[in-house]
Formats: sequence, structure tokens, C-alpha cells
Amino acid sequence: MSGINFGERIRLVRKNAECSQKEFCALLDIPQSTLSAYETDRMQPTIATLVKIAEKFNVSVDWLCGIEKSVSTFGTLGETLSAVYDLAEIEGLKIDFTINDHLPNDMETADNRWFVSMTIYGNDADNPCNSDFCNGIRQISDNISDLESYSISKEMYEAEKERMKGYYSLPVTKKDIPELSREERQKKHIEWVKQHLNDE
Repeated sequence: MSGINFGERIRLVRKNAECSQKEFCALLDIPQSTLSAYETDRMQPTIATLVKIAEKFNVSVDWLCGIEKSVSTFGTLGETLSAVYDLAEIEGLKIDFTINDHLPNDMETADNRWFVSMTIYGNDADNPCNSDFCNGIRQISDNISDLESYSISKEMYEAEKERMKGYYSLPVTKKDIPELSREERQKKHIEWVKQHLNDE
């Protein structure tokens, strides 16, 4: 298991949910002594309990078990783009997308090229994950630059990737997007349009 062990992962999930051991146990319908054994690696949960933790606290079973996904999970461009959806759905992380595809006469120039960009503002008080995400991206950029300029070996580069997984080990949760009726969506859409017109 890379970075942190199973018990620490369970504890991180509980702490991130701001639950006491008693509250966490009540949600999972398990005795407190069992949770204590999980958190100290004296016992491991059943598959059913793992699934329950994953569902209730929006973490993956893979993450709980320390199964690290390799780059090969992005087998197609579509799977890679799906990961962008996953990023956009993280609670506490705000991504601003910019699409520049309105080119004069549909022609690129040196000053006006077709591009897309994703911007994440590090000092966004409403989205607490932004700061750590920006710091992590800066480290990734530095590591890639060091690798491409031959300042570090491939082995050191891979070690930095592993170290980052352990450093940024708090689980993230998915945004809660409520299921709304057509009328509720229309009402919220009108509110959204009015708010964004006022912002401009």
C-alpha cells in the first residue's frame, strides 16, 4: 500500500467527515471496538463494509485499499477526458474553463490561436481544495521541467510522484448535485443568469 496504510486511510475518511468514532460507527452500523481495530490495522473490514464506507463518504474502494491506478487507466482519450469531469465534480475545487474558438475568419494568427484552458485560483476562500491543488500542480510542473532538462533521473521523478500521493492524502468528495424537476431547473437557471449578468 503506497504512502499511508489502511488504518490511516480509514481515520482520514472519518476526520475529513468530522465524525467522532462513535458517530462514524453509527453511520456504518459497526461496534466502536471494530472501528478501533480498523484504524490500528489489527483488523480489516469486510467487502460489504468497504463498499458502505466508499458510498457514504464518497471515496473509492481503490483508494481505501491503497490500490494505485497507473497511467494505463487512461487507455483512450475519452477516458482521459472523463477524468476532467471527475476533477470538475470535486467538492471544494473550482475550475474556470476558457474556450477560445472564435477566430476571425476561422483562421489562427500568431496572436489569436484556438485553445482551451483550465484556471484554478489558489486563494479562493470558498473552495478550500484550490490552494493545495495549485501547490501540487506547481510541484508537478517543476518535476516535469527537471525531468525534461535532465536535472533529475526517471527514478527520482517517479519517487517524487509517489511522495506527492502520500503528502496530499486527504480524500476528496464529490459535489452533491441535486436531482431537480424541470420547473426547479428553469427557476434556478433564471436566477443563475440574473446573477451572472449582474456580475458583468
